[in-house]
Amino acid sequence: MIVFNYGGGRQTTAMCILIAKGILPKPGVVVMADTGRENDSTWDYMEAYTRPLLKTLGLEIEIANRELATVDLYGGNGDLLLPVFTQTGKLPGFCSNEWKRRVVDRHLRATGRTDGTRWLGLAFDEKRRWIDKHNVTEGKWKCVCPLVDLMLNTDACLTIIENYGWPLPITSSCWMCPHKRNAQWRHLRDNYPEQWQQAIELDEEIRENDEQGGVFLHHSRVPLGEADISKDESASVERRCSLGMCFV
Repeated sequence: MIVFNYGGGRQTTAMCILIAKGILPKPGVVVMADTGRENDSTWDYMEAYTRPLLKTLGLEIEIANRELATVDLYGGNGDLLLPVFTQTGKLPGFCSNEWKRRVVDRHLRATGRTDGTRWLGLAFDEKRRWIDKHNVTEGKWKCVCPLVDLMLNTDACLTIIENYGWPLPITSSCWMCPHKRNAQWRHLRDNYPEQWQQAIELDEEIRENDEQGGVFLHHSRVPLGEADISKDESASVERRCSLGMCFV
């Protein structure tokens, strides 16, 4: 059985199109983790484009419920799971593992899927993310990155989507993800003001609970509501998740 870990971003959107074109085989299961904090733009795009397309192929996107997560913002030891910025550096992030990978694992077990191949939506140019995940066996599952096998990089994924006549999806992430660039923060503020306000409030909440002298969602290390998000960062700035678990 092939389990397609759908993340709602550009890579997995391109994979949906490749399945429809017959370039990738039809998977047995398509599953997406609901973190409870995913950008509304991801859900909107899925309902408008990828879900209807997959339905024509007899595929439904199963949602792994957020209630399957055993921790929320803080781990069992009390550590914050978000990769937030501090005055001296940046904390490691464990949210993807806890809110996505393990949630999907539990969903699969609960629905009787215990072995097979799992597709991850990592592109050929994301070697740092897929090098230790592609063609790796974990228990009874073999992890595969189909875009890597096809030697398709991120730009190629964008071209696939545009040539199919679809608009490009907004990068998939949680609304409070510290990996967001300024353009993504602006899009959230301008198009989803309720989630922007939630992010501001969560930014304040984690600082109130912090004992180390300050943690921040924005890379400028100031409160999100005060951060200057008017300018785009240098192209050399890299803040994407390195864990490869967001299913992009």
